[in-house]
Amino acid sequence: MLTTNLCRTLGVDLPIWNAGMGGGLAGPALAAAVSNAGGLGVLGMGGLPEPVLREQVRETRELTDRPFGVNLILPLLEDDAPVEACLEERVPVLVLFWGDPGPYVERAHAVGTRVVSQVGSAEEAKAAADAGVDAVMIQGVEAGGHVRGVESLSVVLPATVDAVSPLPVVAAGGVADGRGLAAALALGAQAVSLGTRFVCSDESRAAYKDRVVAATAADTYYTKLFDLGWPDAAHRVLRNRIVDEWEAAGSPPSGERAGEGEITGKMPVGGQTIELPRYGIFMPMEGFEGDLDSSVLYAGESCSLISDIRPAADIVQTLAADADAIRAAAG
Repeated sequence: MLTTNLCRTLGVDLPIWNAGMGGGLAGPALAAAVSNAGGLGVLGMGGLPEPVLREQVRETRELTDRPFGVNLILPLLEDDAPVEACLEERVPVLVLFWGDPGPYVERAHAVGTRVVSQVGSAEEAKAAADAGVDAVMIQGVEAGGHVRGVESLSVVLPATVDAVSPLPVVAAGGVADGRGLAAALALGAQAVSLGTRFVCSDESRAAYKDRVVAATAADTYYTKLFDLGWPDAAHRVLRNRIVDEWEAAGSPPSGERAGEGEITGKMPVGGQTIELPRYGIFMPMEGFEGDLDSSVLYAGESCSLISDIRPAADIVQTLAADADAIRAAAG
């Protein structure tokens, strides 16, 4: 019952994607697990150099023979090399976030790559549709990480479906269980992309999973505080000590914040050890050494619905079974 036209187009069984959480948080193990379970696994390659991207794509292919995607964050690209790498590697699905997908659509289609534009409004979705993308992903303000959306998913999703029909729409933000999947499909989505739920998977590289499990929506905070590396982009995070101290200081602007640029931790990424500055955009991942309370901990409001850390395949299967039961009961 859950297979949609977009599923058939992409060659997947289920309308369930993991969000391509950047910096490699969504790596080959997570993407492959989601794809092998029947969904669309998406690598989060935003902010990583092109050689690392190629390595991650090839590792994913060793772990699955099913379709998968790569998410790139356009403002973090110094040039087109990461896009070209994806096309040379014949990545099945390219998800482009926070920018104009137009320059890449024709090149992608020439090698058989589908292009999905992640957007934050119906108006932005229409522009992406006019650029020739194969689908749009609409993000609600409930989402964790960097947030393009400014409206709740329940409002912006049907508005976007109406604006770009018959182009397929993927829903992102606030979905963490079968009820959310069923609701998104009822509102016209042809797939859902889940970030926070897959942060709390065995295969996720996040170093703060237990904090997400313990949190509720009231513990999340929508802000532009963490801006070193990507100025002016809003994001939703878990409230921690660095947030509280910044607020207590009167929420000073960038350039006037206490300890700005101070190194608060380090971790291995792409075969190198990188340092994480205070107010920087990179979240703590596997191998992190430092202070979680001085780091950015991305999470969406759907943390209220998450009570455990489980294998990604189990998450996919439970989502599908629960949504299927809900839709069957509704007739």
